[in-house]
Amino acid sequence: MGITAVGDLTQASADEEAFLASVLGHGLTAGNLGLLIRQGYVRLFSADAGDRVALRAAAQASFFVVLSGRLQVVRTRTDGSRHIIDVVDAGGACGAVTAFAPSPRWPADVHAAAPVRLVEVGTRPLLSTDAPEPLRQVLLQNCVRLLAERARNLNARGELLGRRSLRARLAFYLIRHADESGVVAGTLTRQELADHLQVSRASMTRELGRMVDAGLISIDGRAFRLRDRAAVSALAR
Repeated sequence: MGITAVGDLTQASADEEAFLASVLGHGLTAGNLGLLIRQGYVRLFSADAGDRVALRAAAQASFFVVLSGRLQVVRTRTDGSRHIIDVVDAGGACGAVTAFAPSPRWPADVHAAAPVRLVEVGTRPLLSTDAPEPLRQVLLQNCVRLLAERARNLNARGELLGRRSLRARLAFYLIRHADESGVVAGTLTRQELADHLQVSRASMTRELGRMVDAGLISIDGRAFRLRDRAAVSALAR
């Protein structure tokens, strides 16, 4: 009988807890992640900061759910500079929309922005025409939920980029992500936020400073607080 290290048990417990808390784990219970692995629907793996886990234009047969850490979806411009088009934190999915396309290919490079633990979900076994298994049915239902959530996020991003002024884009982002007390958690670095808004970091920094001077917001590290929520909301419209 083999001996399982305490560290392995701790990692397995953390993996399962994070998976069940994600959209893909909705309706599943303890032990189901192990069953999904054994049945060939998913696999677990880790990547170090800076590792590329998907290559732009490569054939795509799976998508990722982040259990811990962060992924950056990156496109390289013609001048060699990198543009971050999306950031995926724990609980989020990467590549799910394109994975179900008729001839799926990764639309951009995907890098680990920090050490990450990932669930890789294979689309071929999920879409098999074999007799449906209960776990596969739940997983497919959760994929629909995941795609619906992604569609909402893409719609919100379209609304954000439809704002012409930088201040309006910042206001829209802050209002959408603020909690009831007016705090916007600093989940993005300044460069990630600038790329999300599709503006230069320098321009964004200047505009944030003007919004602070105008009494609209305050800044604490990466986090923001709405000082005049009504005014910021009006700017976001």
